[in-house]
Amino acid sequence: MLCPFCAAYAGEDEIVCPKCGKLLPRRETHEEGVMAIRQGKRAREAALLGYVGNDQPDGKKTPVTYERQGTGRTWVDPAARASTAGQIPVYAAQDVYDAQGEPLKEDDVYGMDRVHRSLVYGETGTREIPHLDPRPSSRAERKRLKQHPINWAKMTLLIVALLLLMALGVLIFLRTTDTGQKILARLGRDAASSAYWEIGEEKMDIGDIVGAIEAFERAKGTDEAAAEESAEINVNVSGLLMLASCYEASGRTADAETIYVDLYTNVVPTAADAYTHEIRILIASGRLAEAAKLMQTAYQHTGQTTFRTQRNELLPKAPETTVYAGLYEEKKYVTLTSAEEYPIYYTFNPDAVLPEEGTLYTEQIFLDEGIWSMRAVAVNGQLVSDELSAVYRIIMPSPQTPRASLAPNTYKQRQRVRLWPGLDNMEDDDITIYYTIDGSLPDADSPIYTGEPIWLPGNYCDLHAVAVNRYGKASNTLSIRYKILAKPYPLSSYSTEDIGSDMHLTMTTWDDFRSKYGDADEMEIVNMGGIDGECQKRIYSWGYAIFYRQSGRQLLGELYFTTGQFKAPRGTGVGNSENDVVGKFRDMGQVESPSGNRGLYENDSGKGMVYVNKDGTKTIRYTAITADSHRWQLEYTLSKSGTVIAVDQLYIP
Repeated sequence: MLCPFCAAYAGEDEIVCPKCGKLLPRRETHEEGVMAIRQGKRAREAALLGYVGNDQPDGKKTPVTYERQGTGRTWVDPAARASTAGQIPVYAAQDVYDAQGEPLKEDDVYGMDRVHRSLVYGETGTREIPHLDPRPSSRAERKRLKQHPINWAKMTLLIVALLLLMALGVLIFLRTTDTGQKILARLGRDAASSAYWEIGEEKMDIGDIVGAIEAFERAKGTDEAAAEESAEINVNVSGLLMLASCYEASGRTADAETIYVDLYTNVVPTAADAYTHEIRILIASGRLAEAAKLMQTAYQHTGQTTFRTQRNELLPKAPETTVYAGLYEEKKYVTLTSAEEYPIYYTFNPDAVLPEEGTLYTEQIFLDEGIWSMRAVAVNGQLVSDELSAVYRIIMPSPQTPRASLAPNTYKQRQRVRLWPGLDNMEDDDITIYYTIDGSLPDADSPIYTGEPIWLPGNYCDLHAVAVNRYGKASNTLSIRYKILAKPYPLSSYSTEDIGSDMHLTMTTWDDFRSKYGDADEMEIVNMGGIDGECQKRIYSWGYAIFYRQSGRQLLGELYFTTGQFKAPRGTGVGNSENDVVGKFRDMGQVESPSGNRGLYENDSGKGMVYVNKDGTKTIRYTAITADSHRWQLEYTLSKSGTVIAVDQLYIP
């Protein structure tokens, strides 16, 4: 048999070609072909008699038995197999005929693949190896090739369509998959923020801080733009923390702080990471006060005790006090101390800012009666401790209302009355009782009851008394009205009807006054309290008179004289004694107070009082209230000898 690969001759028993070494094809026998037909294989005959050529002299076609040799269209005459070694087979499928002399079709020849195929040689054993023409040699072959030409236009369109489909697939892959988005991000193209966050993290892990910052900033900008469009906040907290870390690594601490502050202020106030990083930066930069304040905020928002512990270790300890907050019935002195002996600032103003608006503690703080809300801090440079807050309620006990020995009633004879402290204060030696019978309410300038009986004046008399303990607390006021039908009765009070020397305040004009007392020695422009506009002060040798303008007239507003040229109301004047003056007006007989002052009377129409001046002289003053709520004042100035040296009548609007 011939090797189908190199055309070398090989024996029928050989399995491998002795020349090229390739495996030889198995030879099919007639029986195998018959068996193939029985099995339905595609073949015309298991052993086919055919005819080859028109090369016989008589023009007859000589039948030849063919056998399949090798693969493809290779056919051989078995009788001439031995003499065809080294020759090239001639492909002549178009010259193969069946037993009736009809040419076999191409498909029929190919259909013998499973039974027998014969190889035909031109002139077996004698023909030279012919030149093989690459062109089809048969009409059927040329027809087959013409029926199936290559359409290069369609082929080009097909290739372009395939390329477009491939491009679309790549685009879909890049746009819809995480891997595709990361590829776009690496190329610097528009991609999802998550891809840039991942790329930034990868670059940060390998130490490419600049590249990581660029990727993180691109991701952050993408998230912000998406939030503006959708009005939904979608913040990658872990990504922002990594960006801030990269900022710190590159020396951009201010940018890192901006991110941390925004995170714990606006994004996640309850997360601890941003607080921790910002506190670290503040401590490293020496901003300890800010760090302490942020620690307090972090503890309040996150509830993590580590922030409170860290703050306590950083700040000075709060001041301590010797007097605990609470309720007390006596005045207190408060001492403040600092464990580290730092300066202490305190305040009682709830709106004051410590330590700036506080008072430096230097000595004990005195607390009188009242409610005191004290705050204090210890200061170490820029570090301020927590506040010491203490509320002291100094509420000292008040004594009971005094008691009187005389019940309120009408009496036909002058009476005396005694006073005692309340029943609960009978054993208290520090009780002081102040009283009045002139109609005024008692105060610290009223007479003190010494235990001696108090004589009550005739007519109506109002007794008022209060008890004061050692804390300065006053009791409720005891008020009793007595009616004593016994003379002498007190005189009437000073009123606007009381005039002297025909000089009537608010009614005497300047013209009338000048016609009687002449022109003044000099004149000044002055102001009187309660009167609008300028007033004219006319000065004389005996004193002065002040006139104010009203309704186009100048009216008398004040008359002051130091000589006997004028007479005061009720015939009093310069040269009179204290008793002479007091004896002309109402006097309820009240004794002097510890200061020397003495109340004469006080009622709805006015008041009378004797005052002791700082230089030892005295002043007697009466006040009358008009129907339109204006006041007239009559005042006597006494010398140290007790003689009147000046009289002043004054209109007070």
